[in-house]
Amino acid sequence: MATRGKRSGITGLIIVCGLILLAGCADVRVALGPRVTQADLQKIKKVAVLFGAGAAPAGSGARLGGDPAAMLGMLAMSMPGMGSAETFNDHLVLELLGLGLDVVERKQLDKVTSEQALSLSGLTETDKSIALGKILAVEAILTGNIDIRQEYDTGWVFGIGAGMKEVVKTATMRMLDVEKGNTLVAISVSYPRGETQQDAARDLVDALRKKMGR
Repeated sequence: MATRGKRSGITGLIIVCGLILLAGCADVRVALGPRVTQADLQKIKKVAVLFGAGAAPAGSGARLGGDPAAMLGMLAMSMPGMGSAETFNDHLVLELLGLGLDVVERKQLDKVTSEQALSLSGLTETDKSIALGKILAVEAILTGNIDIRQEYDTGWVFGIGAGMKEVVKTATMRMLDVEKGNTLVAISVSYPRGETQQDAARDLVDALRKKMGR
């Protein structure tokens, strides 16, 4: 009886651990634009990352995205208790470079966005991105949003790793064709338990990698 009880206890622990692991899995969704093929994506060699900077509702965490008119998504969002959302852009750029893409340097991007701020006023969000893409001489623009929050992590078994942590709950990325102005691919990832900025950036680019066949 004691042996049977011990086995039941071990089995129960394994099941609990399995459920915890499943709860932390990412939900990754990818959609190609109409009539977009892998060959179209493989033509993309040079990109610009234009994550805008939008304000987040109180208590919801830092959120990148929104109006590219400011195009200051490359600026840090210094919110109480929040890390710099600029860090996510850095992780994303590193992953894109690892994919073999040429990414516009941030100094050049900041310079162009500052110079063109007035001329871009009045345009739609997508048109602003496309216009900047043409000025930067890139083939595609990457825009998106990231929801970063401070949450209490209960940790794993026996509370290991518990404490307040900065986590990504959701992240989206859209690749726009500068020449045609259409969406080539849209990707979203969500995490029930939250994820690090580095891993969220990696998940987005890994999904893009698969669609590009690289």
